[in-house]
Amino acid sequence: MNVMKKILILCLVMAWSITGCYEDKGDYDYRNLAEGTIGNVNGSYHVSVGDTLIIEPEIVFDLETKVGLKYEWSVELDSVFSREKNIEYIIPLDAPEQMKWVLQVTDTLSGLTFMTQTMVRVSSLYSDGFLILSEKNGVSSLSFLKRVKGEWARCIYDIYEGIEGVSLDGKPVQIHLHDLGNQTDEHIMLLQDDFYKCLDLDGANLEKSLELSKEFQVIPENVRPKQVFFDDWYSFLLAEDGRVFGRKNFSSEAFHTGYFSQYPMVYMEPDAVGEEVAHQLNADRFVYDMNTENGYVFVYEKERKRFLYIRGASSYGTIGEPKCAGYPNGFIPMDNLGNNELIATSGYWWNDYYIPAGGLYNIIKRADGTYVGQMLLTDDPEDIVAESQREFKGDMMNDNILLLIPDNGRGRGFGCPYAFIASGNVLYYFGKDAEGEIVPERYYSFPAEIKAMEDEFYANEYLCVGLANGEVYLLKINSEGFASDEAGRLVMKMDQNVGMVKQIIHKAAE
Repeated sequence: MNVMKKILILCLVMAWSITGCYEDKGDYDYRNLAEGTIGNVNGSYHVSVGDTLIIEPEIVFDLETKVGLKYEWSVELDSVFSREKNIEYIIPLDAPEQMKWVLQVTDTLSGLTFMTQTMVRVSSLYSDGFLILSEKNGVSSLSFLKRVKGEWARCIYDIYEGIEGVSLDGKPVQIHLHDLGNQTDEHIMLLQDDFYKCLDLDGANLEKSLELSKEFQVIPENVRPKQVFFDDWYSFLLAEDGRVFGRKNFSSEAFHTGYFSQYPMVYMEPDAVGEEVAHQLNADRFVYDMNTENGYVFVYEKERKRFLYIRGASSYGTIGEPKCAGYPNGFIPMDNLGNNELIATSGYWWNDYYIPAGGLYNIIKRADGTYVGQMLLTDDPEDIVAESQREFKGDMMNDNILLLIPDNGRGRGFGCPYAFIASGNVLYYFGKDAEGEIVPERYYSFPAEIKAMEDEFYANEYLCVGLANGEVYLLKINSEGFASDEAGRLVMKMDQNVGMVKQIIHKAAE
C-alpha cells in the first residue's frame, strides 16, 4: 500500500510539472550576447615622470554591432581616471614606481563586461642620462640630458629654479651621487663655494632634502668644501685647505644618521726617531669611480707626494698606506712620488668574469718634464699590483689635461678599451692596455676648452662633454664611433647654453 502511494504521488508531481511548463507564456528576448577581445594594449609600459603615455585599444567583437559600449580606465580597479576608449595620460610628479592599469569595456545592452590590464612602470625624470653642473649667470645651475626610448631627445634646463622657485645662489664645486643607505634611493650631494649653501638633493626629483650644515653639530672654522665621499659606514668631507672630516653612520642602512666631527681626521705615524705621533690628514683629492666592493677610497696628499686610503666599510675610518709587493724597475711608487708631480688620476672598475675588480690610472709628470701613465690593480689596497708604466708622446700633454677611464661594467672585452684625455679644446684617446709608448690620437675637436666629461656607466657607448662656453655635446665611443670620422661620432649637441660646465655625472636607468 505504501509503495502504491509513493508511485501515485510521483505521477501527480510529474503531471504538474509538465502542465506548468506548458502554460508559461512569458515574453523573453533571446538575442545573442556580445563577446569581445581587447587588443593593442601592451603587457607593460616603461615611462618617465612627465612623459605622455598614449594607448589606443582595439576592440574586436564576435558580432557586427558595436553600440552601447562603456569604457573605464582605472588603477587597480579602484580609482577611475578616464572614461574614454583612447587615453593620453601625462605621468605626474607623484606617480608611484609602478601602477596596474585596468581597462573595462562594458556592453550596456547585455551588461557583459570584459577587461584587460597593463603594468605601467615609472622611472624618475632624472634617470638614464647625464646630470650637468655648471656656472650660469654667476651661480650654480643643474641641467639634464635624458635618453627616452633609446633616443637622446630630451634636455632639461635650470632644474633647481624650476622646482624650488629660487636659484642655488652659490658657485658650483662638485656633485656626488650616493645612496642614503643600502635600501634607499639615490641622492646627490651638491657642494658650493659657501658651506651654508651646500645641499643634499633627492636623486629622483632633485628637490632639496637636507642642508650640509645640518649634518654637523659643531661647524669647523673656515671650512670651504672641495669634495665628498659617502660609503656604507663612513662619510668624508674634504675641505679646500686639505682637512678631511668624517662621520660614522649609526647604520649602513641609513646615511645622515650621525654627525660629522668638527675635528679633522688624523692617524698615527712614526716620526724621525720612530715614535708614533698623530698626523693630520692633508688631502688634495679623493679618487672616485673605483670598485668599492672592498669599501675604501684613495686620497692623495700633495705635500707629501703620496696616496693613502681610508676605509669606509670594514674597519671603517682606518687610514693606511697602500702596499705593493714589488714595483717594477723605474715604476714610481704610490707611497712616494718623490720629485715627480701627479697631474691626473682616474679610478675605474670592471666585471672580471662577473667578479667586480678595480683599478687606478695615474698620469705623472717626471722631474725631466716627460709624462708617464701608470696602471695599477687596486682591488685590495694592501695588495696592489703595478701593471704598467708607459711614457706619453705628443705635444697635447700638459699639466692641465683631464683624464677619463671608462668602466668595463659589462665584463671583460665588452667595455671601451680606450682612455680619454682632454687637452684644451681637443679630445684624444689611447689604448690603456697597449704596450710601448703612448701616442694619443685625436677623437674630436670642439669650439671651446673642454671642462668636464663623463662616460655612460656600464655600457660605455656614449661620452658627454661640457665646454667652457656652455655647450654640451654627446659622442659615440662604441665600436661604431671609433670606426667613424669625427662628424660621425657626434650624436647631438644640447640646444641651449648651460653656462660654464663644472662637472658631469651619469645617472643610470632605473
